[in-house]
Amino acid sequence: MSKLKPEVFSQLLKGSYDPPKETRSVPDFTFYPQNKSGELYQPILDQSWVSEHDRPVWPDGKQFAVCLSHDVDAVSELDLRQNLRSIWKLAKPGSAHSLGEILRWTLIHKLNAFKGLLGRNNNLCEFEKWLQIEKEHGARSTFFFAPESVNLPHRTDCMYLYDQLIPYEDNKITVAELMQKMDNGGWEVGLHPSWFAHDNVDEMKYQKQQVEQAIGHSIQSVRQHFLKHDPDSTPGVQESAGFLYDSTIGFNDNVGFRRGTSYPYPLFDLKTQQQLKLLEIPLIAQDGAMLLSEKGMRLNRDAALDYIKLLLERVKDVGGVLTLSWHPHTIKRPGFWELYKETLDMVAKEDPWFATVGEVGKWWNENVNVDLLKFTSNLSEK
Repeated sequence: MSKLKPEVFSQLLKGSYDPPKETRSVPDFTFYPQNKSGELYQPILDQSWVSEHDRPVWPDGKQFAVCLSHDVDAVSELDLRQNLRSIWKLAKPGSAHSLGEILRWTLIHKLNAFKGLLGRNNNLCEFEKWLQIEKEHGARSTFFFAPESVNLPHRTDCMYLYDQLIPYEDNKITVAELMQKMDNGGWEVGLHPSWFAHDNVDEMKYQKQQVEQAIGHSIQSVRQHFLKHDPDSTPGVQESAGFLYDSTIGFNDNVGFRRGTSYPYPLFDLKTQQQLKLLEIPLIAQDGAMLLSEKGMRLNRDAALDYIKLLLERVKDVGGVLTLSWHPHTIKRPGFWELYKETLDMVAKEDPWFATVGEVGKWWNENVNVDLLKFTSNLSEK
């Protein structure tokens, strides 16, 4: 059993342990109760559930689910308009960059634009490889695309446009055409909202509509850029904008079960003290948190694979969902693509149900009778 007191479980799941507002401009926090108890890598709420109830049931009798996802922060380095937009953003008043950073990045963007004009290879993400390797494993994933226009700009905003041409196989297609190709092929397209959308309903709706116009129908799933999530406001904003599923709640600088669970669960509005219909598909591990050399865990590839194996075993034990996130623009960085391939090989041997964020959410709502909020509240009262 967990070392934590039962009354902690409900507060943990609702987000009451998230940091105070004055520190939430920082996108990642790792001082949760599980850290102190040594249980961050244990789905402690799920383990408590299966000690008293049946495990969740997945399609075709699968023991657990794997949810693959990708945050599309960039699609190219050498596109002229993208680099001009980036330079304009740097030059705007109120930039958080120092003068030295502004000059350095302005030069980089100018050089990238010049290389693009010279016809250099601009296949930054090699999207066809991501789709092909997932297809080979019988999997489909969710790609979260950023909006191409924001009303409330921030220095971290993504700069690509949907009519921007990118290489795909032996042709060039627009970003919108890529989104449509994914959507038509069974992959899910969701929204990766900008920094200031997390607490603004109008901005969230505006950005959601852009993705919907690009693919020609409504979307269901969202993951906040930089995982910027305020439990006081973000769940209500996402639900008001029409989303059904979120997959934001995880770590930028760590891996593990941020709220103690690998199970989908309805989010809670701390302002109104009401349970929402919006379902959280918790993020368990992402590439940058493990492999980046300048932040996070700073792991090598072998150590990262060991962590994923550990998390996989814990999720399988409780019949949960292993949600993974890889950024397509990391494909040429040492270790990132290789780790993704090794991860797919490893999890495929365990015969999971591969599903998108939306598919996991829909199945859970329609077929699984697990109410962690009610369960943890009852534990607290015992």
